[in-house]
Amino acid sequence: MVNLRFCFMNDPELSSTTGRHSMKDATSRVLWVVTDEKPGHRSQQEGLVERLQALASFDVFWLNVESLDISLLDVLLRRRIKPELPAPDWILGAGAGTHSLILKLKRIFRAKTILLMRGAFPMALFDANITPVHDNPPKRRNVLPTTGVMNPVVPRYEGRDEHTGTFLIGGVNDHYQWDDAWIIEQVARICRAQPQVQWTLTDSRRSPDAFLPALKALALPNLTLISYRDTQRGFIKQQLDTTGQLWVTRDSVSMVYECITSGAATGLLDLKPLRQSRVVKDMDKLLQQGWVQDYAQWDIQQPLPVTETKLWEADRGARWLLDFLR
Repeated sequence: MVNLRFCFMNDPELSSTTGRHSMKDATSRVLWVVTDEKPGHRSQQEGLVERLQALASFDVFWLNVESLDISLLDVLLRRRIKPELPAPDWILGAGAGTHSLILKLKRIFRAKTILLMRGAFPMALFDANITPVHDNPPKRRNVLPTTGVMNPVVPRYEGRDEHTGTFLIGGVNDHYQWDDAWIIEQVARICRAQPQVQWTLTDSRRSPDAFLPALKALALPNLTLISYRDTQRGFIKQQLDTTGQLWVTRDSVSMVYECITSGAATGLLDLKPLRQSRVVKDMDKLLQQGWVQDYAQWDIQQPLPVTETKLWEADRGARWLLDFLR
């Protein structure tokens, strides 16, 4: 295997990681990950890349879209881009800003391209595409539909503390009518219905400023409040890894899927939909399929149940790619 020794880490627009867990390949593939650094897109890419490196041998290089200035002449002449790097075998992109770039790189390097989510370009132009079902992907051999977006969460089904629970609170959004008083009432009812559980609650950037002070005024003895401004790196991951129950507001779509993936028992706090948007329909479908429990339908004196069906789409996506692009 090529030992790249993280030699490009000092470049803020480019970094390298090396996978050393070869199950399928005797030689290492080179993967370029083209990223626009948007948190949601980056999270999907990280989840997939981590599973690829766990299942096979990859030398991975992250490239910011702003570091890639590729002209039409570069493409026509197949002029080498980033000559300091090994040529890619696979190129992964997520987000509209990456689409044309990875197609240009495909032409230059004859590499296989992977696109996450639907884009403006026809999917036939990419070698593989992984897209959530709620985006209505076409039925094509090179398209893998997923339940929600991929994420870096690794499921944990045992060793959870049944005497702990976590509330993850979103805020003002385009899909549900946000109501501080109603969310606070639901949180208070759950805490009082399960006094044996020590609850932790954290808000988000979208949460109204008045939310935490209003909840703090209730002085619930088994509830600890932590502003997102005060959380340490890895706080959410720790909660997803260890807590016995998770309640999340249904406007926080990515967080809902991370909760489900974690393997923890998950419930959705109630909010009134503004319209029948894609997000609202997606959350309703999760409830209908039993992935999560609905506050309005659940006996809150009872702990949330763990679903029998497991969800780990980053792992499924990685295994599909290794088989499909071999």
